[in-house]
Amino acid sequence: MSQSFALIATGALTSVFLMMRSKNPVHSVFYLVLLFLHCSGLLVILGLEYFVLLQLLVYVGALAILFLFVVMLLDIPSTEILAHQRGTYPVAGVLTLCLIVSAILTLWQPMSESISENYFMTLPVPVYFLEPTETNEVLTFPQENNYCFWKDYRIATSSIANLGIALYGVHADLLIIASLLLLVAMVGAVGLTLKRPVVAPHYDVFAQHYVDFQKVVVQIPGND
Repeated sequence: MSQSFALIATGALTSVFLMMRSKNPVHSVFYLVLLFLHCSGLLVILGLEYFVLLQLLVYVGALAILFLFVVMLLDIPSTEILAHQRGTYPVAGVLTLCLIVSAILTLWQPMSESISENYFMTLPVPVYFLEPTETNEVLTFPQENNYCFWKDYRIATSSIANLGIALYGVHADLLIIASLLLLVAMVGAVGLTLKRPVVAPHYDVFAQHYVDFQKVVVQIPGND
């Protein structure tokens, strides 16, 4: 697992570097698609099959193609791209330094072979969020002070069930806030596309058509 993770992570970092250094916007989008594919590989290693499908369908299948068409329609000059790249060098340096520090800390404390040993999987979850549904099998977990550990529930269920419990149970309030933000964004997009009445002076077209041309246009004789 560690070798596969290192290989895919190296490919992802290489894709990021090529995407940032490419002078052709279309090539940058292609490297972005390659980056999304490597991220899907990392999700496969983590055992998150549902998120792999979301990554491929949403990012690779929709956003990347949208970026490609937008870049092809804009026809951005190469000079603007080079100027933008020079302006992002300090930010890229800071992010690279943070990445190197994170890699050193990760190598100092090797990643566990089991994803259930992660810190975020050991957070306690209230028992009333883990009540069994109308199914034939009933799941039991070690409890402590009316709390059940998430990693035990994660081992016993699939990733889709974990996602449902996390979204509609533990973090239902965050899901509602996210849905409201998306609703506001959608209403704002619709509002921007509405045609607003243009305030313009009113002209009587009938009166303009019956104006005497000889009285309106005056020919100024030139100096011959």
